[in-house]
Amino acid sequence: MALVSIIIPTYNRVHLIGETLESIIAQSYKSWECLIVDDWSTDDTATLIADYIKKDARFQYHQRPVDRKKGANACRNYGFELSKGKYIKWFDSDDIMHPDFLEKQVQVLEKNKYLDFCICLANEFFDNLDSRNIFKANRTPKNDKLTSYLVKNHYFFTASPLWKKSLLRGKPLFDEDLTDSQETDFHFRMLSFDVKYEYTNDVLFSIRRGHSSITQDELNLVSSNFSRFKFFLKAFEIVEENEVDDKNLLKQYILYRLLGLFYFLNDTQNKKVMTKYYFRILKNIIKTKYSLKDKIAICIGFLLIIVSNKGHNLIKRAKVNIIEVIEN
Repeated sequence: MALVSIIIPTYNRVHLIGETLESIIAQSYKSWECLIVDDWSTDDTATLIADYIKKDARFQYHQRPVDRKKGANACRNYGFELSKGKYIKWFDSDDIMHPDFLEKQVQVLEKNKYLDFCICLANEFFDNLDSRNIFKANRTPKNDKLTSYLVKNHYFFTASPLWKKSLLRGKPLFDEDLTDSQETDFHFRMLSFDVKYEYTNDVLFSIRRGHSSITQDELNLVSSNFSRFKFFLKAFEIVEENEVDDKNLLKQYILYRLLGLFYFLNDTQNKKVMTKYYFRILKNIIKTKYSLKDKIAICIGFLLIIVSNKGHNLIKRAKVNIIEVIEN
């Protein structure tokens, strides 16, 4: 049986991770290793994991190397470097696998050798509620992969895919500089390659909601928006380099998102940090087709933001409505 490497980053989840690990033990597919990578928790996570390792040697406990940036992304990447499996499953330390999660996904990849990965659906749950809402998505998009992922509801979560390790080798994985949009960034980059995959209708894991310990204060909001900004900068370049159904339309969407984030960050972020992006944004405006009237307005708006943080109404001329909520 092919080995599946389950990689779980964790930080101060001793009160939750046990349920996650029990759901892994309960898998009908038994050929797995589980690498838990601790982001230097200050609770009793290490003690709890040690107990699980005593009971089941398929579990491993590692700590993020001190020379890697703090955060789940570095933990995920480090876990990948240590993994030995044919298949890779990144999972979160508070979510729950359904008993046939691994079995069904391995079957898809073993049956269809040409696939690089497969994707499943998920539902969400709250500890105090019995109802579970399924996250529906556009599983069979008519548009190209990049357009579909960004604006046609062709989304999936970090734990949704089971990846062939051979696809991931030698490629940049999770961007350790991002604190937000990291899974969007990673998936978007993977989709930019000539990948083959299947998105099934199976609901195979549950995402826990309502317990986040991260307060979305102003500092976190700035950090999150800066990460989104950096993602959209990369997305613009990826769209430039790839074949998409309507390249200019997608560039217009990305540019509008960039300008809105730039407006927020230029007012809240250190201006010296944002200065290095001025020319890059201006180049993206020039590279994107608009009517002459709209392009002049957008350029003036952008320059006003730089000088006085005004001009928000002018950059609205970049807006394009192409988002669709498609479920199938």
